Amino acid sequence: MLEADEVIHSDKGISTGHVDVFAKLATGLLRSTSEPRDAHRLAVELVATALGGDVTLVYGLSGDARTLALSAHRGAPEALLDRVGSLPLESASLAAHVARTRRAADVDVAAKDVPSDIHAAAELGCGQRALAVPLVSEEHLFGVLVCFTPRAENSRDRSLPMLSALTSLIAASLASATRATAETDWKYRRLFEHALDCIVICDDAGRLVDVNPRACELLGASRDELLRGNVFDLRPPECRAEARANWSEFLRVGHWAAEGTFLRADGSTFVCEFNAQAHFVPGRHMGILRDVTARKQSEEALRQSEERLARAQRIAHVGSWQWEIDPDEASWSDECCRLFGLPPGTETRSYKKFLSIVHPDDRANVDEAVRRALDGTRMYSLDLRVVVEDGRERIVHVEGDVFRDEKGCPIRMCGTVLDVTEQRRAETALQKSELLFRQVLEALPVGVWVSDERGQLVLVNPAGRRIWGGARLVGPERFGEYKAWWGDSGKKVEADEWAILRALRNGESVQNELVAIEAFDGTHRLILNSAAPVRDAEGRILGAFVINDDVTEQRRLEAERERLVEALSTERRWLRAVIDGSPIGIVLCELENGARYVMNRRAEELLGVANSDPDALGKIRKRLRLPDGTPVPRGDLSIERGMRGEVVTGREMLIRAPDKPDVPVLTNASPIHSDAGQHLGTVVTYEDITPLKELERMRQEWTSVVAHDLRQPVTTITTLASMLARSSADPTARRRAERIVESAERLGRMIGDLLDLSRIEAHRLELVRAPTDIPELLAHVIEASGDRERVTLSICGDLPVVSVDAQRLEQVAENLLSNALKYGTPGTPIEVVAERRGAEIMVAVRNQGPGIVAEDMRTLFERFKRGRAQGGSIKGLGLGLYIVRGLVEAHGGRVHAESVPGESTTFTFSLPITEGG
Repeated sequence: MLEADEVIHSDKGISTGHVDVFAKLATGLLRSTSEPRDAHRLAVELVATALGGDVTLVYGLSGDARTLALSAHRGAPEALLDRVGSLPLESASLAAHVARTRRAADVDVAAKDVPSDIHAAAELGCGQRALAVPLVSEEHLFGVLVCFTPRAENSRDRSLPMLSALTSLIAASLASATRATAETDWKYRRLFEHALDCIVICDDAGRLVDVNPRACELLGASRDELLRGNVFDLRPPECRAEARANWSEFLRVGHWAAEGTFLRADGSTFVCEFNAQAHFVPGRHMGILRDVTARKQSEEALRQSEERLARAQRIAHVGSWQWEIDPDEASWSDECCRLFGLPPGTETRSYKKFLSIVHPDDRANVDEAVRRALDGTRMYSLDLRVVVEDGRERIVHVEGDVFRDEKGCPIRMCGTVLDVTEQRRAETALQKSELLFRQVLEALPVGVWVSDERGQLVLVNPAGRRIWGGARLVGPERFGEYKAWWGDSGKKVEADEWAILRALRNGESVQNELVAIEAFDGTHRLILNSAAPVRDAEGRILGAFVINDDVTEQRRLEAERERLVEALSTERRWLRAVIDGSPIGIVLCELENGARYVMNRRAEELLGVANSDPDALGKIRKRLRLPDGTPVPRGDLSIERGMRGEVVTGREMLIRAPDKPDVPVLTNASPIHSDAGQHLGTVVTYEDITPLKELERMRQEWTSVVAHDLRQPVTTITTLASMLARSSADPTARRRAERIVESAERLGRMIGDLLDLSRIEAHRLELVRAPTDIPELLAHVIEASGDRERVTLSICGDLPVVSVDAQRLEQVAENLLSNALKYGTPGTPIEVVAERRGAEIMVAVRNQGPGIVAEDMRTLFERFKRGRAQGGSIKGLGLGLYIVRGLVEAHGGRVHAESVPGESTTFTFSLPITEGG
């Protein structure tokens, strides 16, 4: 085969020195073993040598005889190849015209109306003259040869006849090559038919012209069905536009290899690797497809398995590692890297790198543990601390196995890393909690006893020893040593009647059984005895605890109080006899003959008006006042309203007399009618409620005292239950202890509300004022709430610092926010807005929900009034809003509520801005 640099061109035909070259080209062309593609290339060289043309093109005829495809060329610029590389046989090109007519043509490139391919060559300066000759042998068209040469110098130019003679030689060679390759084509066809990969062949438009059986099997369609379509139909609809867009690039480049999704006839898809070759014969392009769906599924399964392993390690905080001892290369899983505070990656690590992140105080232990593991004297298992990049310490537990070669020499270690930071900290916290529990037990004023599941006493606190004058940690068989008698019956408490044994045997919880005891030191006491079982997660009883509350002094005080109450009762009976002689003041107004007033002695005493006084009503009006001391409007006296037919019940008034204290009275008025319904008059009663006012004051003081005294035992219960909840290993006992804590804390809040109630009503509420930042206070309250994600805080403008009692104001905000969370629709947002209006700061708390009906709005801020919660009842005393009003008014502000039923409710309170604030 000749190379291009062996060819020597001549401007005037074949020179004497070029005969050998020409002979070699002709011999090579006539070899029967030449392939058609080789024959095309030799034809180009032969024509270029013979005619010295600037550009030579050889087109081959496609298998369907509809397209001329450029198969060889010489001297053609890339731009020309892009424009004339493939020519339809029906096109207006010179090559197509020569192929159709099978007649040679000689065209002046500069002439007008030249064919399209010649025009393209002229624009690119490929020559002045175009010679085109059909390649025909035995009346079979094999293609067209086009040669661009300089313009003919005279009329005797023989270029076209010479080219025609050469094309006859070329056509004969092509015919010989075609016959020579027929057997090869048969072999290739056998290979095509039996290939294990899918092979498809298409034309320049992408139409399928041939497919092998494997293609039919893989694509799920017959050969005829596939040949009715194109290569673009083999892709899913969403991929076809991209495939069409890449087609021309493929034809130009000549090769394409990629991986993609293909479509079967039944609509299912599969993933293929495909490799395509353009112009493997003129006008024909071959693609080979290999189904890699199974491989992809395996790769995906492997990827998911690795992801699951990584996820499991991440969830369990367990990492894995492997250390190749020689050459000291370690690989860590992503979770292992995270536990060591390093970014995940495939970076090769070493034992030295591992030691660098171990806490300096632990490195010697780690080194020793590794050495012992490699020696085989001990398993590699220990806790150690690692220092992560931000300086924090993490506690991990590492374990590993040593792998050895056939000689027993260690070659590799593999193992796991477990994050035990929280576990070790919890263990430390538990130890501290147990220590604190014992310290609290020692400080408690009540006796606490603990037994195991058999009833053997194992623990008692100092208060228990003090109450019993000592302690004997014995079992049930010796409980008789503890002498006691039932408080209600006086009968002796038998050994098997103690509450602790009932708790152990029956699972019974006992509270406050009154028992009289004889302590070991001989003293006698009264105690309240309580007991409860301690259970494990399965409900099995692990033991029990007992609480002894020494109420000896309390009972003595109660007896003294009963004696005093009895003495007071005797005095009241004497007083009642006096009161019976002095009935409630009664005034009767008769209307039969004009208004006439009749009153009893008590009424005369109260009102300071005599029966015979003609201006009785005027003097009554002068003496009576509204509860705040202001005069009663004309026509609004109870007796006047009764005369108008109204009924007045429980109206509080004041009787004001000169040089005497005001007398609070409760008035009732009712009209008197005849059987016929005639209005005859009215009757009015005046009851001196001075004693009732005093009793109200005493009730407030009593409420304060009782609430204060309740705090001590509630605090004790809360402390004990909290310690039990933290220290008990039994989840059931912990939950019960936590419920006790919640109930005790709720009782503590109720006691606080009662104390606030008594202080507000007794006007003894003291405020500790200090400059306070209201936005900061509100933010603190929201942060401490149980559902702060639902709450938004909006501060409108700059708010000045005000002088308020911050603790009391937090109580106001907490109550309003708690109400919004309780009575609002669950999950809806809560808005807290603070803004300045004139000389006041206004704070509003708004929630979405069912709202408040009009009838409840009137009593919303009264004592012991509770709203209606959505979906159930709300626990409490109904004092929250009453206390809110009292605290706000104590600051000089006011509070009110607005509600749109079914939409929202807003509580707003104001705080005055003092001078300088």
